[in-house]
Amino acid sequence: MVMARGVDPAMTAALAAGGYHAAVLVFVDWPGDPVRVHSGIGTLAWGGHDWIGIGVHGMGGRLTLPGERSGIAATEGQAVLGGLPDDIDAILATDAREAAVQAWAGITTERAGNVLVCPPVHVWAGYIDGLSDSEDGTDAKGNILRRIIAPLVSRQSQRLSPSAYHTDEDQQAEFPGDTAGRWLRAARTRMQAEVVKF
Repeated sequence: MVMARGVDPAMTAALAAGGYHAAVLVFVDWPGDPVRVHSGIGTLAWGGHDWIGIGVHGMGGRLTLPGERSGIAATEGQAVLGGLPDDIDAILATDAREAAVQAWAGITTERAGNVLVCPPVHVWAGYIDGLSDSEDGTDAKGNILRRIIAPLVSRQSQRLSPSAYHTDEDQQAEFPGDTAGRWLRAARTRMQAEVVKF
C-alpha cells in the first residue's frame, strides 16, 4: 500500500489489523505561549515536547479540519474547547487571530491513550481566523460551562501574504526599451481571444 503522506509502516500495519485507537495532536502557536494538546488523557511525549490531553481540568474539545482542495480559496474548519468561565476568559484575553495551527494523526496503544504506536502523520496546517465563545450548560457541580470556538482556515492569511504589481510602464521606467511587457500583453490578448466562450 502506498500512502501519499509517507505513513510509517507500523501505522500502516496497525490500520490494516483494525482495532486501533486513533489520536489527534494539535499545535497552536499561541501568542507568547505555544500550546500542544492531544485527543487523549494525560501527557503524551512526542517530538521532544509534552502534549497535554484535552481531558485534563474538565475541558473537552472537538476539532474539525478543513478539507483539502486546490485553488486559493480558503476552506474552514473549527476548533472547540470547553471549560469553566475563568479558563475561557483567560483564553479570550489574548488576540490569537493569525496564530499558526498544525495537526497530526496518530495511533495510541489504548483508547484515549497517551503512548503512540509510531510517529504520527502531519495532516494539516493553517491558522486561527478569530475567536468567539458561548455558554455550554453546567457541570455535575452546577458550575456554568462555556466553550470557545476558533474558526480554522486552511491557507495562509491574505493579510500575511505579500503581493506585487508590476506594469509595462514600471518596467520601461527602470529598463527603457525593454519589450518583455509588450510581449506579455500580446500573449494575454491572444489567449483571451482564443478561449472558447460558452
